[in-house]
Amino acid sequence: MTFSERFSTMWAPVLFSLAAVGCSGAPAPGPSAGQPIRLALNWLPEPEFGGFYEGVLGGHYERAGFAVEIIPGGPGAPTLELLASGQAEVAISAGDDLLVKRSRGVQALGVWAAFQNTPMGLMVHAESPVLRIEDVPAGAEIAIEVGGPFQTFLWARQGWEGKVKALPAAGSVGPFLADPARIQQAYITSEPCVARGKGAEVRFLGAGEVGWNPYGTLVAVADPAPAWTDDFVAATQAAWEAYMADPARANAEIARKNPELSAEILSCVTEAQRPFLVGEDGLGALRPERFDAMASTLSSLGLLPPGATGAAAMRPRGAAQP
Repeated sequence: MTFSERFSTMWAPVLFSLAAVGCSGAPAPGPSAGQPIRLALNWLPEPEFGGFYEGVLGGHYERAGFAVEIIPGGPGAPTLELLASGQAEVAISAGDDLLVKRSRGVQALGVWAAFQNTPMGLMVHAESPVLRIEDVPAGAEIAIEVGGPFQTFLWARQGWEGKVKALPAAGSVGPFLADPARIQQAYITSEPCVARGKGAEVRFLGAGEVGWNPYGTLVAVADPAPAWTDDFVAATQAAWEAYMADPARANAEIARKNPELSAEILSCVTEAQRPFLVGEDGLGALRPERFDAMASTLSSLGLLPPGATGAAAMRPRGAAQP
């Protein structure tokens, strides 16, 4: 089943209900002890969300006055739409997705990012002659989210139009394992470790190496930001620091909610993602110039209007409350 088919099956009913209620939705509850927070993930429970689970299990959110419910996602999860409709108070997204959705009228702000360096890239077999993304030869086929910003960027940046074929990603590593020449879109937090768990040796080619580097696992709230935003960000920072120091408790909960993840895969992902989390600016940081750079890239691809900027899509930590 392709990404688009899985999107239609899983999320079309949700988007239909969002259209029915409109994007204004019900107002978010005001700040109070035990402030309810529905936190919508943009993928299945995995270590890329480990700090949020630690925030609940370790009491970080509760001590800060929040009652957090984590809502698992999947392919095409409409987290920002859930936020806009009032069906979530916090949405997990990525920098490029936030900018594109804001241009379409979704009022959301990025306030904290777990992944300072994007976990996205391509995966090849270890014996492949493709050592870098630039090495992908004419005539190659890549299983990828066709039409997504990353695919659009790669084909434009690398001059692959008419030379490299984009195949709809199947959402599994099965076809990749069956074909030694196959190239597949991947996240460092998922496919490489799953493939290794099934006995394959693989190489991950990071998207950041060719200039695609939006923030990942980006925490977004409504725009204007609710009064509780700074307290939530501070609790999230503490929770992720605790998770990075000792991921065992949160990973056990993730394994319970996603039984397809073995202990071996969980360990692999937890270690593989560490270099992508902190970056040059430290865990959780956001910089306006990076949002502006991503907006410029998306504008050059025709995904945002000409001259679009991105700094307004983020809220600096400690900014004055509305």
